[in-house]
Amino acid sequence: MKEKILVIHQGALGDLVLNFPALESLKQEKKAFVAILCSSQLGRIAHELNVVDAYFSLESACFCSLFCEEMTPAVKEFISDYNTLILISFSNAIEGYLRQNHGGKVHKISPRPPVDEETHVALYIIGQLVAKGLLDNCGLQTRSAMFWRRLHFVSSRQTQPSAKSKIENPKSKIRNLRVKNSIIIHPGAGSPRKRWPVKNFVQVASIIKGMNLGEVVFVVGPAESDLAPFIKAGIKGDFRTREVCDLSCLIALVRQARCFVGNDSGVTHLAAFMGIPTVAIFGPSSPKRWSPVGPATTVLRGAADCAPCFEKDAVNCKDPQCLSGVSVDMVVDAVRNKV
Repeated sequence: MKEKILVIHQGALGDLVLNFPALESLKQEKKAFVAILCSSQLGRIAHELNVVDAYFSLESACFCSLFCEEMTPAVKEFISDYNTLILISFSNAIEGYLRQNHGGKVHKISPRPPVDEETHVALYIIGQLVAKGLLDNCGLQTRSAMFWRRLHFVSSRQTQPSAKSKIENPKSKIRNLRVKNSIIIHPGAGSPRKRWPVKNFVQVASIIKGMNLGEVVFVVGPAESDLAPFIKAGIKGDFRTREVCDLSCLIALVRQARCFVGNDSGVTHLAAFMGIPTVAIFGPSSPKRWSPVGPATTVLRGAADCAPCFEKDAVNCKDPQCLSGVSVDMVVDAVRNKV
């Protein structure tokens, strides 16, 4: 009988996507049945990409007592159906509540390495599973080598920028959103600190159009609706813009793309994981820790010798060379090498 594992994850899209390699390893190497309890939209994506076998909505009222010392009988019965619980969290209190109410194995792993470590988050998660005995230690070096072969990092100090499963959505949701074989530009990010200037994205789009590299479509998701007016003002009808509030519809657009260009955001991470040729523009966050994982991913950052400050400081410096050092030409070259 397969071991049943329940993963509890409270993070956002980008954080969850960087857990996908670890969850896939649990399914494939451990031959376990893996379910996830997280945000409903994120869980649905993980399930449709075949990363997990089942998902449950953390927003559901029935799970309110999961993070309390006194769990309801229904919640106790739910978690008791799993041999192993994996809590991806910093909270020792929640771990304690789970241990009090679950007779099987409970493991807490940290969502990311200490801020001073230059370990990639995805590898860090896998390493913790190995340390807990949930994955075989023998394959760790092989996984690490394969993992890094999927990444390509380019900084402005270098002069030569280098060259899965289908998500099904109701046709009524995406009938008017088709962008097949287009170059999708997603200029947003959950934090404004990570955003390359919108005007730069517009310049990239104009150059791509002039080079006949393909149709360009701007996409704005739920986290950056504030950017929509600036994009429309900049592109002046020269390009299509899609404002998508539902994450599944946003992903349906992304999976049709010929190439995806974006900042360090959850959607960029997902595009890369799905195998879409991806150009990711990084700034104050560390590519060594947070690079998107994908078979055709290029990461651009403006200053290799500028220490990433996103996780240490509350604001960017006055002259963030990490972002401003990424030129329009660098992005265009990266896109050209992918299409």
